[in-house]
Amino acid sequence: MSLNSLVEAASADGNLKFVFVGGKGGVGKTTSSSAIATLLATLCHKRVLLVSTDPAHSLGDAWRTGFSHLPKKMDLAATTSGSLDIMEVDPHESMQGELEMWAHVSHEVFGGADKEKDKENNKANEWESKITQFQEWLSGIPGIDEAMALSAAIRHIESGQYDMIVFDTAPTGHTLKLLALPDILEQGIEKLQSWQTTFWGVWDVLKSGGSGATKKAELKTQVKDKLEKYKHDIQKVACMLQDQQRTRFIVVCIAEFLSVSETQRLLQELVKNKVVASHIVVNQLVTKDALSTEELADLESLAEVGQLQLSQELLQKTVHACRLTTARKNIQTRYLNDLKGYPETQSILEGVCEVPLLAEEVTGTEAIQRFSKLLINDPNLAMNTDESATKATTTATASGGNLYDDEIASKNATYGPGDTVQITGLAKSPHFNNLQGTVKTHKNAETGRYGVAIEYQGKTKTLALHPQNILLVQSSEKKSRRNGSTPPSSKGVSSNDTNMDHNPLVDKAKKVLEDPEIKSLVEKNPKLKSAVEDCLANPMNAIQYLSDPEMSPFLAKIMAKM
Repeated sequence: MSLNSLVEAASADGNLKFVFVGGKGGVGKTTSSSAIATLLATLCHKRVLLVSTDPAHSLGDAWRTGFSHLPKKMDLAATTSGSLDIMEVDPHESMQGELEMWAHVSHEVFGGADKEKDKENNKANEWESKITQFQEWLSGIPGIDEAMALSAAIRHIESGQYDMIVFDTAPTGHTLKLLALPDILEQGIEKLQSWQTTFWGVWDVLKSGGSGATKKAELKTQVKDKLEKYKHDIQKVACMLQDQQRTRFIVVCIAEFLSVSETQRLLQELVKNKVVASHIVVNQLVTKDALSTEELADLESLAEVGQLQLSQELLQKTVHACRLTTARKNIQTRYLNDLKGYPETQSILEGVCEVPLLAEEVTGTEAIQRFSKLLINDPNLAMNTDESATKATTTATASGGNLYDDEIASKNATYGPGDTVQITGLAKSPHFNNLQGTVKTHKNAETGRYGVAIEYQGKTKTLALHPQNILLVQSSEKKSRRNGSTPPSSKGVSSNDTNMDHNPLVDKAKKVLEDPEIKSLVEKNPKLKSAVEDCLANPMNAIQYLSDPEMSPFLAKIMAKM
């Protein structure tokens, strides 16, 4: 029982990208994450980034050096083609930057406002109050700082600079909050987005006319972009945590009641949140070389009758030391068996890695490398993985690209009555998965769900479904065209001009979209991709995007090439 399967999985292909190491405080998470990152770099020949997302950083202490928010390269064995960089993210600093941005927005609005007028209409006070509430709410969300660090780490993978990232996470409670964070943050951001109509109405009262219109447009874009970025980044983190192919969670514990009980709860939450827990590292185990209960009794008998040629003081210390190690061994054996007996561990018993209690403290590069060898039990593993690891690294290096954008775009897609959709990902009602139905109602503003009618066992049922549980099969607009109806046309434009199958303008646009520069822009930005599909379906829809600051430069570029 070891981490052999993790090393083999990392070596076999380039799919595995993220390894989270978590557990109760003080059980050896930092040491274990450092050792795991070392294994992936030396045995799998990966370019590894080790990131601490624990507000109380200890990576610097473990490696006996200093780290910052910038990756620092570590010296590993010269025989490996892999590399290891380490960084510590300062959650307070990143959060402070976000709060200052919102304070700047508030200052820009009220910097030169007439205070008496503000008091008179009370709208200014309402704005400032809402901004303050949002700052307090944002900074008070457990796990938000760690989520921002994770989001930044995803960009390291997307840049192609690293093959894998190992996260040294905060203690269990913080990790559990992180799992619930996407839903919490999304609700708050949607609430703030609903306040914006009021906000910009206040602006019109306080700073109407003149240069205020330009400043308003700039601030409005800044606020809109920031809120969308929060939402997109947190959704990316949620996708990463639940990625069955790219992500693994390794739990670290010691064989004691508190730690083992907390490990069970963590495993339960990981399963509940669809996070793959693949291994458990059990640290500080008294080895089998310690005396058994029977052997200790024999030693005590020999000591009593004086058959051991030792001084009385040394004899007492020897017996006392043996009593301690035997007692600890019996306690650990009990709780280790409990851990292995939990329903949550049955599928990963081969991934339970038992690490002995060491006489030395594990600090410094050499000690961490020695400790890393205790996590595997096959001395030939390095030789077995050389060829496949090199091949996997080459594949991973060539890939790069944005992760999860398509999945997020699908989650945020909107549906309308009449759309044909397929149901997917229902955990509590899996018998509905893969069935097709028809959207009956628009998205409910409070629940975020759509009403979808399906035929099941000869009866019509209407289900309330989240967007992530719906895949578009056929839109009502495309369906009406296939049935021979003509889509509504704008004034002065014939129906043929809005039909994508017979429109010369659309044909020319399609050719331009094959241009490498344009194609790259579309593939990297889900918003652009969605807009392009919308405009191809109906060219007149391009009008609505002309006033969008993000879209207008793109449309201008397309028109220039056409």
